[in-house]
Amino acid sequence: MSTMRGALALGLAAAIWGGVYVVSRVVLRFIPPVPLVAIRLAMTLAVLAPIYLSRRRRATARDYLLALLSGTLGFGLSLVLQFYGTAWSSAHIGSLITSSAPAFIVVLAVPVLGERVRPPQLVALALALAGAVVVMGPGSQGGTSMRGVLALLGAAVTWALYTVVNRRLARTQDLTFVNFWTAAFAFFFLLPFAAKGLVLPYATFSPALWLGIVYIGLISTTLAMYLWNYGFTQVPAATGGLFLFVQPVVGTVLGVLVLGEHLSVWLWPGAVLISLGVLISLRQEAATKPSAVVGPTLD
Repeated sequence: MSTMRGALALGLAAAIWGGVYVVSRVVLRFIPPVPLVAIRLAMTLAVLAPIYLSRRRRATARDYLLALLSGTLGFGLSLVLQFYGTAWSSAHIGSLITSSAPAFIVVLAVPVLGERVRPPQLVALALALAGAVVVMGPGSQGGTSMRGVLALLGAAVTWALYTVVNRRLARTQDLTFVNFWTAAFAFFFLLPFAAKGLVLPYATFSPALWLGIVYIGLISTTLAMYLWNYGFTQVPAATGGLFLFVQPVVGTVLGVLVLGEHLSVWLWPGAVLISLGVLISLRQEAATKPSAVVGPTLD
């Protein structure tokens, strides 16, 4: 029964993140990417702060430095690149390309965690990168631009950095410390760049737009993060990683049904290549030394 609950939690978390790409396409018409990320982080901190303060434990200067690196470059920059990439492309391509993050985790695990990269893992990375290029097709399709694809690839790489640094940080700290301080450092890192956008006339926003902000700020971050971390306490890491594929599926379906996006024929071979790359990466990781996953994927 616990395995089933874990599977449901992981599937729901990935589905929530898939929906972020559709919701953000609408919200970004009114709020610029950087202020939207700042709002998302502020809402997350409002929920995490009481939990962290009630369970606070001692930490070293090294712990805070790792949280600073993870929060600014991994968390904050990744979310900004994700929103810009989604604004410059489409919901289904955004969710698809950022699902390639596990392949980049393999490579970044070498310098950060001291893990060895094997030939199958390099093949997985090559397949994921090729898939991202194929998605573009011969020229821009469905409102997609090269800068959008590059921003989404950057989001996948920086999220991979966030993940591997957090795995290292989790060796000495619990998830409460990791989640709170990475979000806090990301928020204060982005605040100077977001200040101008934070004075928008929010009173004129419709109830539907506010629901979108709440979805991005609370449901897709705080709730989905909890579901994802809970799921990995009930399901082996290699099995849990497969639920990442729910994210692009939900993003694609909602992009078509809600936004009326057009699916280019190049989406399918690109999706196959990315899926193969991620599957090979996950299978190789399971065959060597399974490890716990800290923090969610993109969104």
